[in-house]
Amino acid sequence: MTAFEIARSLPARAWNRTAHFSRFTAVGAAGLAVNQAAFWLLEGHMHYLVAAAMATIASTTFNFTFIETWVFRGRSRGGVAGLSRRFAAYGGVNSAALLFRLPLLYVLVSWIGMSSVWGNLITLVALTLVRFTVSDRLIWPSRQTIPAEAQ
Repeated sequence: MTAFEIARSLPARAWNRTAHFSRFTAVGAAGLAVNQAAFWLLEGHMHYLVAAAMATIASTTFNFTFIETWVFRGRSRGGVAGLSRRFAAYGGVNSAALLFRLPLLYVLVSWIGMSSVWGNLITLVALTLVRFTVSDRLIWPSRQTIPAEAQ
């Protein structure tokens, strides 16, 4: 691929990444609603940090379904085994995010005195870009094109 061809493809790549990010955030917004509803329902029955972890499981499952079928639908491959690997990876990313979210949630609620529902929302929004980047590059990577000279 020549330098001109690479330069010409950059706007298309930027547009694709923007479209994927827009869809990812739309699913994320719906997932925020799922997470917040689950958190609100669970918080009355358990400690707010446990409720946050349990709500993450609910929203992770919801989000994965729509990210897989809508956001990155052209990138899905590998049959059931690939689907299982992507679900495990996406769940792993969200579980790892809890290592940052829960301490931040604790600070917001227990030290600053913020409502736990607002604190939960803030911690979720704060990690959206990180989750998108990991999802876009590692879990649902774009297919690499083979230059015409190599074919």
